[in-house]
Amino acid sequence: MDEALLDKEATFLALDLDDRLLRALGNMGLVHPTLVQSKAIPLALAGKDVLARAKTGSGKTAAYCLPVLHKILATKEQLPIDSEDRTKTRALFLVPTRELAEQVTKYVLDLIKYCDKEVSVVNIATNSPLNMQAPLLAELPDVVVSTPAKVMKHLVARNLDLSQSLEMLVIDEADLVLSFGYEDDIRGIIAHLPKIHQSMLLSATLNKGVESLKSLVLSSPAVLKLEDDREELNNLVQYVVRCTEEDKFLLAFVILKLRLIAGKCILFVNDINRCYRLKLFLEQFSIRACVLNSELPLNSRYHIVEEFNRGVYDYIIATDESDKMGENDQEGSDNEDAEKKNKKRKRGQDKEYGVSRGIDFKGVAAVVNFDFPQSARAYTHRVGRTARAGNRGMSLSFITTEDTPTSSKQRDEQVFERVVREQQKRGSEIQPYKFDMKQVDGFRYRSTDALRMVTRSSIREARVKEIKQEILNSEKLKSHFEDKPRDLQFLRHDKELRPGQVRPHMKHIPQYLLPKIAGIAQADGIATTPNVGFVPLNKPKRRSKRGKKGSDPLKNLGKKKR
Repeated sequence: MDEALLDKEATFLALDLDDRLLRALGNMGLVHPTLVQSKAIPLALAGKDVLARAKTGSGKTAAYCLPVLHKILATKEQLPIDSEDRTKTRALFLVPTRELAEQVTKYVLDLIKYCDKEVSVVNIATNSPLNMQAPLLAELPDVVVSTPAKVMKHLVARNLDLSQSLEMLVIDEADLVLSFGYEDDIRGIIAHLPKIHQSMLLSATLNKGVESLKSLVLSSPAVLKLEDDREELNNLVQYVVRCTEEDKFLLAFVILKLRLIAGKCILFVNDINRCYRLKLFLEQFSIRACVLNSELPLNSRYHIVEEFNRGVYDYIIATDESDKMGENDQEGSDNEDAEKKNKKRKRGQDKEYGVSRGIDFKGVAAVVNFDFPQSARAYTHRVGRTARAGNRGMSLSFITTEDTPTSSKQRDEQVFERVVREQQKRGSEIQPYKFDMKQVDGFRYRSTDALRMVTRSSIREARVKEIKQEILNSEKLKSHFEDKPRDLQFLRHDKELRPGQVRPHMKHIPQYLLPKIAGIAQADGIATTPNVGFVPLNKPKRRSKRGKKGSDPLKNLGKKKR
């Protein structure tokens, strides 16, 4: 047996959890608790209210799921099999987005694999109407996972009654719950809960909003401030590039096509049109990427994240709409005006969509801020998608040097100044990265030509095509298409009005354009990095004639091997 398993002080065995939960943890490959888990779980098991601050990827989900599930199992063991008290909704998990609700529900299902007859969980943060979810809640599941707004709707409709049964309330990503405008819903939910219950708040940051929520939800809580960024700072390298709008596309093409960043990468943009514009641009060079935005159905969004995590796609283009959800920097005299503007924007948005926070993207080697975020908070959460769980990571941010319809030079610079201050407080540094544009000018005509092919009509058709594909793949519509096969036939043969043209010759890079990159092997016209999971863009310590793996491929772009 592994010696680590015998060391109770270093494993979950030391936490005295139910054997069935321990068995599930072993099945999930989890042996050693993280810092937040080792600190929060004993306090929660002791019945204390907990306020925990820990960075993204530190294991907060297990920190509250495990003690809640253990207490439910322990309570049921003390009750007779025929007791009515065995069937109650004892725990409520509130999260800010539907994606996170789906993720948490799946995590709970994995934990109760060996006790699923004893514990039940229901996720009501879906698009299903209230009357369809009412029968699920009538069965009184042990754990309900949802966004605050959906819970409040069920409470008002009297489909859910927590006034007598609820024992544990958990609010995950508490700061984001508030920034998404759920404060009134939280207050309404609290009014429907019993006076005596245990609560846990977990958040990546402790701002003024979380402090006010603390006084509302918690009673004499144990406060855990466990955000230790030292390991993250050692593993995360941050760069910024100032360039024109056209050069953004050029550099993205060069970096991805030559595979200068090896491994999975998330490219963040600021709106849905930009999402499809970048995808169609990359498709001109046969660079496959999936898109993630609030326009897609919830099930599709969750499926896309799963495919990315499984390695079906190496690149995901994610639309970060946190600014439209109210997650802006809380500074400056214009903050109230910004909040009013955001409230107006929310009406046309999926309020419960979120991608820069909470979602568990696995094995992300790099984050590329193709569009610079519109707040320092959003920047922190974006780059937090990489350099997780002790792995190395890199962020590369583009700042536009011109005013365009989709970006603003002044806005980018103002936000960047706030980002620099925030990173300096954490002891981190964002290094400038100056590309030698003369070395990549050979690719410019291809990039310009590909951009010309991405028109407004092609972007519009791409959005329609994406939704149409989701309709074809929808499990809910299978029965409809079985009853009306002609509908399916029409949908399948419906042609795009102005399809984007992908020319085969753009897939390959001619030899005369291929740069001689130190440390990068070339095969079939594509630069590869054998036996390397990540190619950092950091400056090599010293010049190497042979070009070792640690050298900077972009610094040596176009230079011949000696």
